[in-house]
Amino acid sequence: MNVIVRERDNEHLSREARAMGMLVWDVIQNGELVGIFPSRDEADAYREALENAQPQG
Repeated sequence: MNVIVRERDNEHLSREARAMGMLVWDVIQNGELVGIFPSRDEADAYREALENAQPQG
């Protein structure tokens, strides 16, 4: 399984979010967006939960 956390680029933020200087973090699993979070810590926690939920083996 491939889970990535990355900062959302300005092209995918609203004008209001850009004006407020907001940072948004995307969690992507196997090429699909599965979560959007307001902080890197929350995005990383979700990524870890996804990785831990997958059966090992």
